[in-house]
Amino acid sequence: MKQSSATPPRPLDQALDALADGLIVLNPDHSIAFANRQAAALCGFSAAEMTGIEFAKFNDLSALNWTLLGEMLEAGRTGNLILRGEATGAVFITLRRISTTGASEGHVITLRDLAVFDHARRQATGARSAPTFTSATERRMRPDFARQRAISPWLDRMISRGERALLQGARVIITGESGVGKTEIARHLHNFVANGVDPFIAVNCAAIPESLFESELFGYEKGAFTGASTEGKKGLIEAAEGGTLFLDEIGEIPLPLQAKLLSFLEEGTILRIGGTRPRRVNVRVISATNRDLLEMSEDRRFRTDLYYRLAVVNMPMKPLREVPELLDHLIDRFLTAINQRRSVPLQLSDDLRARLRAYHYPGNIRELWNLMQQISVLGDDEEELPRRLMALDPAQSARPTGKPATSEAVAFSEGTSLREAVSEYELRIIEDAIRVHGSKRKAAAALGVDIGTISRKTRKEP
Repeated sequence: MKQSSATPPRPLDQALDALADGLIVLNPDHSIAFANRQAAALCGFSAAEMTGIEFAKFNDLSALNWTLLGEMLEAGRTGNLILRGEATGAVFITLRRISTTGASEGHVITLRDLAVFDHARRQATGARSAPTFTSATERRMRPDFARQRAISPWLDRMISRGERALLQGARVIITGESGVGKTEIARHLHNFVANGVDPFIAVNCAAIPESLFESELFGYEKGAFTGASTEGKKGLIEAAEGGTLFLDEIGEIPLPLQAKLLSFLEEGTILRIGGTRPRRVNVRVISATNRDLLEMSEDRRFRTDLYYRLAVVNMPMKPLREVPELLDHLIDRFLTAINQRRSVPLQLSDDLRARLRAYHYPGNIRELWNLMQQISVLGDDEEELPRRLMALDPAQSARPTGKPATSEAVAFSEGTSLREAVSEYELRIIEDAIRVHGSKRKAAAALGVDIGTISRKTRKEP
């Protein structure tokens, strides 16, 4: 598999890409003539996408809000300002005029990530760096929901639903397969309603041992049990005071503790282990799960009353294979983030990009990111590419929304047994039925099997 031919980068372009600051050059008509790599990363584009785009359209799609700078351009002014973006933080912008051909004037815009600059200043002066610093590349990995919402009307509708819910004080539950970005959506909703100092406490309920769950979530008083801290301990619910408590994998909460969580949701108070005085806690609650909680409640593994306390507003998130319109955006976004760490930029061949589009992503966005990292490290040589990409026919990249990959791609994958191929094909049929009919129980009836068969075949193995 060979790389697609491309013009080698000029030394000047390479030098500008090596700058720590972003650089954008505007033509006299305010279209973008050039953007270096750092500017593209801060704006949520690839450099190729930015070149030639009109500034007004660029403002609508960028991760930063360029409205103030657009007003300066229209008024013929130059100067400095600070722009902010959800995934980038504060960026210091300078706008200057430059002479182009004849009497025409263009503009040059420089972008300085203030978090990166402050970190570099502390390093240069020998000051200790703040432990919470995240690089531009790390923040670049945060989803650009503004751009994604412009691409996908469905996603815009879902996120708007969550935003309205939190503004009105309603609890939200985010449902969907693993890897669809439930945590990032919860963080976005928190940022939408919170101020800069409100805490966001994310609790992975599946990662806490059952014996420690109560003390971790509700805290304990000093001397409550052997080994307890002499000062007592604030629980995660209290730590979220004034902010947002995000309960991920909510279906993994032990059944005996569900009643205590229900009491907190109803009364707004918690009781520490060993305590006698209830403590009032004011938090927003967002939960998430990849399991069918109503089905679990029918089997008495999850309390129905707790489900309805949590699921005031439901945000069902589609798997990546059902929103293929986001694929190119995510591929380019991840590619830009990866190239921030490479001395030689990674370029995807047309064939490899088509294979990435054709793949059905059972691991969703998380799997796409992992695949991109593998390609960056191992290259796109046929012997190094992941088997699941090599088994695909790139012509499948035009597959309609929601349709699974063809069975031939499964049956004839190298190293895949017939049993595995049949099981995967069955799983896809079941998942499609669940999506169409809305629940596992209805899907079982439509397919003519019992609910136990559906549950067994969709069970996620550890």
